[in-house]
Amino acid sequence: MQVLHLNTSDGGGGAARGAYWLHQALSQRITSRMLVQDKVTTDDQVIHYGTTLMARVARRAERLPLRSYPQAQGLFSTATLPRLVHRRVNALRPDVVNLHWINEGFVTPENVRRIAAPVVWTLRDVWPMTGGCHYTRSCERFTASCGRCPALGSDRENDLSRRLWHRKERAFKGLNLTFVALSEWIAREARRSTLLREHETLVIPNALDVERFKPQSRVEARVALGLDPERRSILFSAMNPLEDHRKGFPQLREALEILARRPDADRLELLVGGPVYGDLPEMPIPTRFLGMINDDRTMGQLYAASEVTAMPSLEEAFGKVAMESMACGTPVVCLRGTGTAEIVTHLEHGYQAVPLDIADLAAGLEYVLDSPDPERLATQSRAHVMKTYTFDQQAQAYLDLYQRLLPATRSDRAARHDAPFNYDQDARE
Repeated sequence: MQVLHLNTSDGGGGAARGAYWLHQALSQRITSRMLVQDKVTTDDQVIHYGTTLMARVARRAERLPLRSYPQAQGLFSTATLPRLVHRRVNALRPDVVNLHWINEGFVTPENVRRIAAPVVWTLRDVWPMTGGCHYTRSCERFTASCGRCPALGSDRENDLSRRLWHRKERAFKGLNLTFVALSEWIAREARRSTLLREHETLVIPNALDVERFKPQSRVEARVALGLDPERRSILFSAMNPLEDHRKGFPQLREALEILARRPDADRLELLVGGPVYGDLPEMPIPTRFLGMINDDRTMGQLYAASEVTAMPSLEEAFGKVAMESMACGTPVVCLRGTGTAEIVTHLEHGYQAVPLDIADLAAGLEYVLDSPDPERLATQSRAHVMKTYTFDQQAQAYLDLYQRLLPATRSDRAARHDAPFNYDQDARE
C-alpha cells in the first residue's frame, strides 16, 4: 500500500509535527510519503512541491481578498490561488491520499476534488468545515452556509466566507472523502457541519514517540536549560502565544495575578514557548519568553523542568502540548469542553478548569503546585499516554481505515482525473 500525506510543511507547528510523525509511524509498515509546500526536514520521502518563490506568491494571494475586510480577526484562509497540485498527487499514483493542514495557499477545494485516489482528511482544526476560519469562536454559522462572518467583521450574507463555503460544497459533493477527527470534540463539530455531515467522520487521536518524550530529572533539566533549580516553573507553549487569544494567554495572565499573592510567589516563574512579536506585556510573576523551539529534545527538557503545563485554550482540536507534557510526567491544567479535556482526566493528570473562570484556572494551577503526592500525578500522566497515544495504536487505526477505502472503483477515479478544471470565478476576487 502506498499512502501520500499532504501538509503545508513537514515541521515547525503542531499540525506539521503531527502529520510528519504519522508519516514516520506508517513508514515502518507501508510505503508512506509526504508532499509539502515548505520542506524543513531532510527526509527523502518528503517531496517539495513547487518553489520557495511560488510559496511566497501563494501566501500573498491568500491575503489579498482579506483587504476588503479591514475588521477581520484571527486566522482566515481563503484558498484563493488556482493551483495544479492535484496533478502532482495523481502522478505519484498513491493508493490513498491523507490530507492534513493544507493552507497558506497550498491546496484548494478544487484540488481536493481532482485527486484520483480515495481521500482521508485529518481534521487538525475546523477549516475544512467552515467558510475560511480555523476556529469558530462560538459562531454557529458553519452549521448552515456561513456568510455574515464575524471573523471577517462582515454583515453581508454573500461575503467571502459564503463564497468559499459554496466552493467547498461543490468540491465535496459525492466525493470519496473520509474525515478523521483528533478528538470527540472536533468530531461533534464535523457532524454538525453542513459541509461534512454527509461524510463519515471517525476519531483517531494524535500519537507521539514515548521514548523521545519521557520523564527525566527536573533538577538536571533545569540546569541543562540554564534555569534556577530553586524556582518552580509553569510552562505555556503555543505557535503564537500572545496574539492568538484562542490559546488563553490573557486568562492565564489574570490567573497568575492570583498566584502572585501566594507566600511562595517569589519562587514561581512562567516559561513561554513560541515566537513573540511586539512589546512584551508586564507580568505578575517573573516570566521568560523563550521564542520558537523547534527541537523535541529541548521541548522534552522544558516539560521536565516545569511543575505544571498550562493549556487554557478556549478551543482546541486536540492538544498535542498536553500529550507531550504528560508523557514527560508533567501534569496539565486545561479547560473543560475542549479537545484537550479528552486527554487530561480531571484530578488524575491535572485539572480541568471552567472556561473563562479565572479563579478556577488559578485553582487548577494551585492544585498541581500544592499536590501532596506529585509523583502520583506524574506517574498517572505518563501511564495514560503510554496506554492511549502510541504510534503503534495510531498507525494501526489509520491502516485499518486505508484498507477499508481501497476498493474505490477505477472508473470513479479516472472520471475525476479527466474532468475539466472548473475554478469558481468568485475565488479570484
